[in-house]
Amino acid sequence: MANMEIVMLGKILFYIFMTPLIIYSLKFYGLGFASIFYKGRKEDSSARLIYPKVTIQIPVYNDPVVVECVKSCMKFDYPKNKYEIIVIDDSNDGKTSPLLDSLRKERGGFRILQRDSRKGFKAGALNDATKVSNGDIVVIFDSDYILETSFLKKIVQPFRKKDIAFVQTRWDYINPRKNIISRTAMMSYNAFHQCSMPIKEKIGTSIFCGTGGAIRKKVLLETGGWNEDNIGEDIDLTVRILDKGHRQVYLPYVKARGEVPETLKSFVKQQERWSYGTTKVMKEYLLKIFRSKGLSKRQKIDLSFIVSGFFVFPFILGVTASTIMTMHPWFGSEGFYTVLNMEGLLGAASQAAESMFSFEGIAIFILSMGFTFECGIALIHQKKYRDLPYLPYIFLIGFIVQFTNTIAVFKALLGMKHDFHKTPKMYYKVVP
Repeated sequence: MANMEIVMLGKILFYIFMTPLIIYSLKFYGLGFASIFYKGRKEDSSARLIYPKVTIQIPVYNDPVVVECVKSCMKFDYPKNKYEIIVIDDSNDGKTSPLLDSLRKERGGFRILQRDSRKGFKAGALNDATKVSNGDIVVIFDSDYILETSFLKKIVQPFRKKDIAFVQTRWDYINPRKNIISRTAMMSYNAFHQCSMPIKEKIGTSIFCGTGGAIRKKVLLETGGWNEDNIGEDIDLTVRILDKGHRQVYLPYVKARGEVPETLKSFVKQQERWSYGTTKVMKEYLLKIFRSKGLSKRQKIDLSFIVSGFFVFPFILGVTASTIMTMHPWFGSEGFYTVLNMEGLLGAASQAAESMFSFEGIAIFILSMGFTFECGIALIHQKKYRDLPYLPYIFLIGFIVQFTNTIAVFKALLGMKHDFHKTPKMYYKVVP
């Protein structure tokens, strides 16, 4: 195929792949701008407090840090006879279980549910815990979460309205500035919790994020519990609950503090798990969302964006591949050997710069910057100005995960199994 034909094909494919990316980018621009004017729900300090019976569920697998989570839960300023703590311990590392046993003997105040296997992983653990839970409200924490004493009291207040099915709080972070990976993760999650979730609550599509949230147990059971066949159990449950016409609440003023990944491997594995789980939900529920009688038109549109969110990664990879095709003639008839000499290198760099800084190149760049814009707005909301210079790292990390996330997406679409990779907890050093 001649150089010009390769370039032409590359350009055609580039615009095909870029189109859905720009659509999603514009959505992020919209959420970012909307969040400037709409800050979300405010705390109502004048309302009468309620104290329903609560079960706190903490699933754990080989994370000694869970003892710190349990300790923080014991300090809640909530009537002691109104809440219980259940730790679902699947650990086999020889460290976590002895620490939990020691804490229970020393202080009491919580139950340990040990399972014979990791059947269903986190979803299976939560289902088993729900069978023995006494609370009307179920609150879930990952093992690395450290909570303020007022957390439990605040998260249950929206349940005074009988039609509220679940309440999600805002994620906050223990280790956001540990390194570049943790900063990038923090900025990505901030965009969702600081900008997207308050707007989604207004639409009626804020999601239960798997931790730092509370669910009415009756609704949980009526909708079939946690789906043990999907490692994206949180978004799976969210879609099923909203499809029933139930309401949700997002509390931006209540923080649930946990860890963000500190290594590239753990971040990539976490993104793979989310990509696979969310895409599987898209595969199973997208048509049901459009046909649903319990969802409004706005909910249907936004939920469709949510469940298809990771489906953009194959298109990102397509943009990368098609861009390389358009670069083909930059290296001359002798291929990449041309750039090994200074003249060829300067010529290729000049053509690249000319393409990038053309009106077309700048326009496409701006149109595709929606997510980075939202990340920046989220940092400004929180006055984290010193993190703004790190925004370009989102591109670098994104370039890496486009490959692994694309594989996870196709595995979900093809019905292939994907291993459950637990995100390792690294920040706390727990001692007996």
